[in-house]
Amino acid sequence: MRDAETERLVERVVQAQKKLQRHLASTHTNPLLQVNLTMQQLKVLLMLSMGEARSSQELTRGLGVGPATVTGLVDRLAAQGLVGRREDPQDRRVRLVEPTESGRALVARLEAAGNDHLRGLLGTLDAEDLVALERIVTRLTQAAVDGVAG
Repeated sequence: MRDAETERLVERVVQAQKKLQRHLASTHTNPLLQVNLTMQQLKVLLMLSMGEARSSQELTRGLGVGPATVTGLVDRLAAQGLVGRREDPQDRRVRLVEPTESGRALVARLEAAGNDHLRGLLGTLDAEDLVALERIVTRLTQAAVDGVAG
């Protein structure tokens, strides 16, 4: 069990991180503010950009929404040229959804802009702080991979 001081430190870190996120989200240069997608549409595009083509059923499970919602989301993304559908070679009854080149390019632009902004912020830190931050982020990543929470 954590002691009271550790709990206070954790809360201060959470609040500082929340403040940073709010600042980053509100800046006019944030490319997310220039994308004409709903949050759910963006989630679909990000899910599809992380791997292989997915069936509507996989998207339904991954998003935790109903099949009709996924159909509507995919239809709107397809209308914008960001995703396409194709037959599953293993089962012709199944349609797979995958990002188009435009969809992949959009995700790449969002990632690049975020990385560039982060590099700029990290550039304000000295080497000692960067070494500490690298160690901490590596440990947090491992905890996330290991499924440690709460």
